[in-house]
Amino acid sequence: MQDSHRTASPTNTRAFIALAGTILMVFLLGGSVAAFGLFYAAEQQQEDHQWLDATFRSADEISSAAITFKRQVQEWKNILLRGADPNDYTHYRQSFDNESEQVDRVLSGLIASSNENQKASINALLDEHRQLTARYRELLGHDDRISPSRAAEIDHTLRGIDRPFTERLDVYADTLRNQLKSIRQSSREAELSRFQTLKRLNIAVTSLGTLLIFALLFWFRPRPPR
Repeated sequence: MQDSHRTASPTNTRAFIALAGTILMVFLLGGSVAAFGLFYAAEQQQEDHQWLDATFRSADEISSAAITFKRQVQEWKNILLRGADPNDYTHYRQSFDNESEQVDRVLSGLIASSNENQKASINALLDEHRQLTARYRELLGHDDRISPSRAAEIDHTLRGIDRPFTERLDVYADTLRNQLKSIRQSSREAELSRFQTLKRLNIAVTSLGTLLIFALLFWFRPRPPR
């Protein structure tokens, strides 16, 4: 009986050590997988949010440029309607120039934070706006007032010239808003996919650890003496 006890004791000790080691390994492996998954998910989520923020700012700035350009056109109309008076002409001409410069600033500022495809589109809008403004100024000349007959002539020449640019600004703003919706949807789908992948990986690690534990329990199970 004593010999049997001496023989069983080292076996039980080895079984206990093996089980403890396996359980510890499973916990460490599962914890490592969870930590890596959480870190990766957080990193990807941050990138998605940065992309979303950049697109949102671009859409907001383009909308701002469109509103500012409409104010510029309104100041142009004020010049033609009230420019016979030198004081009114100076006031509205200055307001026209200020709104024009603001549109240029907004579009120029967008270029630095945009990707290559967006830069090409914004540069085209910026060039078009500058050419359009130059055309307005060319017809105004350097006078300090504008006669009603001259205003009517200019209005007839440039009537509707602002519409194509306004439409392009609105279309580009809508394009960015649609991209924003698409990015949000893709981000949600990617986040769900990462969660499901992490969940499956944790289940796999836990299942493997459980199988190892049962295998060790079976291997080191007490055996009847021969």
